Amino acid sequence: MQANDRDELRQLLSERESGGIIFTTVQKFSPLNGKDAHPILNNRHNIVVISDEAHRSQYGQKGRFVEVKDKDKNVIGNKLVFGYSKYMRDALPNASFIGFTGTPIALEDKDTRAVFGDYVSIYDIQDAVDDGATVAIYYESRLAKLDLNHAEIEALSDQVEEVVEDEEDVSNREKTKGEWSRLEKLVGG
Repeated sequence: MQANDRDELRQLLSERESGGIIFTTVQKFSPLNGKDAHPILNNRHNIVVISDEAHRSQYGQKGRFVEVKDKDKNVIGNKLVFGYSKYMRDALPNASFIGFTGTPIALEDKDTRAVFGDYVSIYDIQDAVDDGATVAIYYESRLAKLDLNHAEIEALSDQVEEVVEDEEDVSNREKTKGEWSRLEKLVGG
């Protein structure tokens, strides 16, 4: 079955006593308007949630503050919000979660293994090459040969020096010099 909206998802999950497959998106687990939390929809232990592209939307367990604005866009306060996956876990507290991803994340606030547990299987690029599913990827670093007019670069460098000397703000002067020097080095001046 496919849950077409939040209300249908809530009905399907709360009424389901056993079996069945329900397709939905994680966004449909967001709380209803005006609510800060998601109610428990099903307490069963034999629910398995399978997330494809699990690296995209399965974080936000800790919450973050966002500004609340009135109709005139004036900030009137802050509100604590969480990622959709927290609301999904609140709705299905005893479910097991499996995530599929080609790009697991390991950051302080976003960690695929912390959310889904250890890897069940890893199919990397070498496996795909060995299976013939893709061709090998090669990278060869090359330097591009530039035909530079060194006299013109020298003239531009002198012009930059003149402009920079007129700059009253020392930090801007040093910033401009640094940017020009990096550009000059990049093009081989």
